[in-house]
Amino acid sequence: MQQSPLRLLLFTFAFLAACGTVPSTTVTTVPAGGPLSRVDDSLYAHVLARALNANGAISIAEYRSDTELTLYLNQIARMRTDVFVSRQSALAFWINAHNAYVLDLLRSNPGVRSIDDIGDFRYAKVVLTGGAHDGSAAEHYSLDDIEHTILTKQFREPRAFFGLWDGTRSAPPLRAEPYAESSISDQLDEQLTHFLADSTKNMLDRHANTLYLSEIFHAYQDDLEKASGSLVAFVSAFAPPAMASWIKGHPSVKISYLGSDHSIYTSDIEPPHPTERPKRPARRPSGGIQ
Repeated sequence: MQQSPLRLLLFTFAFLAACGTVPSTTVTTVPAGGPLSRVDDSLYAHVLARALNANGAISIAEYRSDTELTLYLNQIARMRTDVFVSRQSALAFWINAHNAYVLDLLRSNPGVRSIDDIGDFRYAKVVLTGGAHDGSAAEHYSLDDIEHTILTKQFREPRAFFGLWDGTRSAPPLRAEPYAESSISDQLDEQLTHFLADSTKNMLDRHANTLYLSEIFHAYQDDLEKASGSLVAFVSAFAPPAMASWIKGHPSVKISYLGSDHSIYTSDIEPPHPTERPKRPARRPSGGIQ
């Protein structure tokens, strides 16, 4: 049935308005107390202990009214980002801040099944930091700003992309502990190895000589290749031993990418089936290799 011009115009306005929606967050102004030179990551550790189950799914209900997450976000808002004592401490701060704000976005916008249901999830300027109570030095960042402006351009640390969590079933898992200055290199190595060993997200099909990788590897291919010379070399450096051995012995291994599932990986509800199912090989995987 043909739509009237007026109805089409109203629909267009409604669609544009939805696209420009700023999602709700807990902290919107810099709280009182003055600038900080460090944040208390134990607050975030307690939130993770309550929110995560053994399978890595989150329970939003468990932390929806969590005061410690709010306190942690308040400290992020007061944190001066020009006083880090090391590159490692700065990197840990930004990854933790990103992931804590994802937790806050999920709890502050109830009733959603997918991050696509949260308007402007990646691009809204919701991350507040800078430290000045009067707001003069405060900066607003989006999750995308942290990912592509800060981590990509300032740190050039390709492993960091696999420490970022966006709440979805396709993402690298949310780590059950904060990233820390003293251990972040080992934590990122472990995160990558664990992610590559998850056969629901990355898999080697020896019969087809094909490496099926998460779409994340495709998105950051240029950065990963700059770090290791080739995407295959990067994957091989962090892959489980059996997978790495096969790749080493088969330099002509092909690469294919799996689709993304943006539904929220939560233990509170059963997420709907994704509109577009991830592309997978016909054979059943086993332990990341078949």
